[in-house]
Amino acid sequence: MGLFDWLLPGKARPPEDPDQEAGIERLVQAIDPRLKALSGTAARLGPSVTRALEFCRRSVADLPGPLDASPEHWRESPQLRALFARADELQQVFSRQALVQEHLEQHPGEPMLYAILGAVLQEKKGFGVALNGDALQHDVAVTTLNFENHRLYLPSSGAAQLEHDLVWALFDQLGLEILARLSAMKENQADLQEEIALLRTQLAHLEHQGLGQVFCGDGGEPQGESCAHLAARLADRLKARQEALSQSRRQLLTLDDTLAWIADTLAEPEDLVDVDVLDYRVDSVNQLVGPGQPGEDLHFCHFRFTAPHPRQGVILRVSYPVAEVLPRSVLTREIERLYG
Repeated sequence: MGLFDWLLPGKARPPEDPDQEAGIERLVQAIDPRLKALSGTAARLGPSVTRALEFCRRSVADLPGPLDASPEHWRESPQLRALFARADELQQVFSRQALVQEHLEQHPGEPMLYAILGAVLQEKKGFGVALNGDALQHDVAVTTLNFENHRLYLPSSGAAQLEHDLVWALFDQLGLEILARLSAMKENQADLQEEIALLRTQLAHLEHQGLGQVFCGDGGEPQGESCAHLAARLADRLKARQEALSQSRRQLLTLDDTLAWIADTLAEPEDLVDVDVLDYRVDSVNQLVGPGQPGEDLHFCHFRFTAPHPRQGVILRVSYPVAEVLPRSVLTREIERLYG
């Protein structure tokens, strides 16, 4: 196609992002394949998909690494020493991950493995000993970094492939976040419908009031006035719930409305996935210390997700020598020896 062919009648303008078409396809398949049947789906989603892909590429580019995670490099790396208490723990994590073993079986002979190393970070508050100048102080409030549930993701054959895979993994996560919010909105509509039905039933009962309307309290207001007051409160709640349901339905009444909502939501990817950089200064036992105290600086990329359930953690891009990965046969013998 020539440079200006898209200006001619019947010619579609090519997407500015070469990955836009693939992104639209992945998004639609993940959320609702019926969206493909709508007119102009690609044109309506295209700008938002491009915006989301730019966000993903920028977030991945800000990740440090790949960090050499070989056991002999453990002592030299503050990040690795914060994540692992001993160098041999690295070998256990890399060797016992099924994704790593499958990747190595499919790509024999590769000298290095590239992957995403993730862990759950907890800041634990407590009391301990701290150095104040040249003196030790006891029972001082301290915060200790604790890393748990170490996992490896996206094993790859090279740094470029890992970066490519991570961009798409983050983009897919945006799709999951949208799907989770969409499901929550539909569930909320169902809850509102149930509550509206209940409020209508309660109001209908109050209109008849039973025998209560003929009684009056000894020192209080008449029962009829109490019922009227309650009826007014229920009527106000009913009106509010009906307005909330109407507002929700205006967003997602039809498949076309759903497509518009998805495009608007994806256009703000920063609101779907929270990505930031955590900077700490810690001592040898992962306790936070002040800027002027002995310690080392840590830098981690921190992700917060909500779909399919809220979770957060830190990740690093790492490389690891394949020769250090224990084969399945060795792991099997170890398991048999321990649990025989």
